[in-house]
Amino acid sequence: MKKLIIALAFASLGTAANAQNAIALNNFWQNWFVQVGVDMSLSNPGYASQWIDNVFPNGKSFGVDVAVGKWFSPQIALRGKLQWENGIIDSDHQNFKGTEEPYKWVPRHDAGGYGSLTADAMLNLSNIICGYNENRVWNIIPFAGAGFFRAFDVGQYTPVLRTGIENTWKIAKRLNIYLDLTYAWTTDNFLQGYGTSIGDRTDPARHNGVLSADLGVQINLGKTNWDKAYSQAEVDALLKAKDDRIAELEAELARLRAENAKLLAEIARLKEELAKKPEPVKPTPPRIVQSAATSVFFDKNSTEIKSEKDLVNLKNVADVAKANGNNIVVTGSADSATGTPEINQRLSEGRADAVVEELVNYGVDRAKITTVYKGGVLEIEPYNLNRRAVVELK
Repeated sequence: MKKLIIALAFASLGTAANAQNAIALNNFWQNWFVQVGVDMSLSNPGYASQWIDNVFPNGKSFGVDVAVGKWFSPQIALRGKLQWENGIIDSDHQNFKGTEEPYKWVPRHDAGGYGSLTADAMLNLSNIICGYNENRVWNIIPFAGAGFFRAFDVGQYTPVLRTGIENTWKIAKRLNIYLDLTYAWTTDNFLQGYGTSIGDRTDPARHNGVLSADLGVQINLGKTNWDKAYSQAEVDALLKAKDDRIAELEAELARLRAENAKLLAEIARLKEELAKKPEPVKPTPPRIVQSAATSVFFDKNSTEIKSEKDLVNLKNVADVAKANGNNIVVTGSADSATGTPEINQRLSEGRADAVVEELVNYGVDRAKITTVYKGGVLEIEPYNLNRRAVVELK
């Protein structure tokens, strides 16, 4: 029976889904709820004919309810519910013939109570008809289920089928107020052994149904809302847009590939043309060799270069040597007409070394410079012109 109820519920859900073209689903741990409430029940209400004069005169009881359930979509849920009743005030009526009260309700006894455990399939009629609305305050939810009753005093188990309507009012995101109106069918041996006529407690009880109203609070657990559900038309439109975009990208890719192929062909053509042309021979820069010697002249008994012209000449010699990788020979001398040979030797060395230092300052590698010291000489006239250092490029 339970499988049949669930199947019918899913069938109804499918019809609603076709009407709305959209059902949002969730994972298992989302959209759970817990309900706790109190109820008033009326056993076998079909025999209560004096409701106006008596408040639930026949089999009324009060109890508490606890339920746990889960919404599998905005439209369908399953719930397990445990109910405990404090007892049944079992009443009966007697026909007092010849009196002004032909029927009178007489309380019989206070039974020890009963409990029930049921499973319900629930349909959110508001979401089915009006569509899912996260902010809706009032939802109408029909349900149907099955389970069993347990009469505590007599130790009797009886099967039960039930149906009803639940109303929920949203108070906060995770808090609802609910009101269940339920009717449960059970077998005739429910509360077997409690008699139904005055003075006779052996006849089977007539209690074969329970009408109850359950009021309580519902606490929503986990995710409480639902993501947007797309209709089939929307899904088809999105898929078509995706296919169209893919086609556009494929066409653009084909165009870029064709353009790339043209560019590669042009590059190959240019390479082929360049391969046919001989490579230009790079001219070797001429090696500049300064054949004429440059002389730097000094005062008597001096090794200091004082002439700006001599410094400019040394700068030019250094630039040529660096540009062409020339070696340099610096020869120092003094005039033999004056001074002793020892003094003239010292002067020739100092004059050559002074020129070398200037060349190094101008960036010439010291390893490319060779020095020669002649001492006192008489190579040119007049004799004072022998006080010099001669610079030659090799």
